[in-house]
Amino acid sequence: MRISRTTTTVLAACCSLALAAAGPALAADPEPERPAAVTSAPAPGTADRLTTVGSLGDTLSLGARIAKDAQTAKPDMTKLREMQRQLTEQAAALRASVKAHTQQAQQPAKQSRPGTVPRRDVADDITATLDKLVQDVAKLLEDLLTANLTAVPGDAQAVLDDLTKLVNLVTSLLGGTS
Repeated sequence: MRISRTTTTVLAACCSLALAAAGPALAADPEPERPAAVTSAPAPGTADRLTTVGSLGDTLSLGARIAKDAQTAKPDMTKLREMQRQLTEQAAALRASVKAHTQQAQQPAKQSRPGTVPRRDVADDITATLDKLVQDVAKLLEDLLTANLTAVPGDAQAVLDDLTKLVNLVTSLLGGTS
C-alpha cells in the first residue's frame, strides 16, 4: 500500500479530532482504581521456556517466508539473502535457548522415567535439525542463483520438513517439563 502525503495529513487530522473529542471525557472520568494484583513467584523455567518458544517462532517464520518467497516468479535474492542471515542468527539464538533450558531442567527423576528420551538427546536432535535447516536454505538459494528451477520445489519441501521436525522436537523438549 502506498501512503501519500495527503493520506498522512488526513490520518493526522482524524486522529487529532478523535483526541480532541475523547480527551475531556477521559479527563473527567478517571479510571476506577483496580485492586492490587496478587504477586506470586513465576513458575520455575517459565522465562526460559518463553524465550525458547519465541526463538522457535522467529525461526519458523523466517524459514517459511524464505521457502515461500523462493518459489515466486521473480524471487528477490537480496531479500532472500538477508532473511537467510536472520535465520542463521535465529537458529543460533534457538540453540542457545535450548541449551540453557536443557541445563536448567536437568532433574534425575524426569530423566529416569522408562520410555522417555533424555533431554540431552532431544537438544542434540534440535541442534542437528537446525544445522540441516540452515544447509537446506543455503541449497535452496544456491539452486535459485544457478537457475536450477527444477530443484527449487524439492528444496522448499526439505525446508518445510526441517521446520516441521523442529516444531515436534521443541514441543517434546518443552512438553516434558509441565
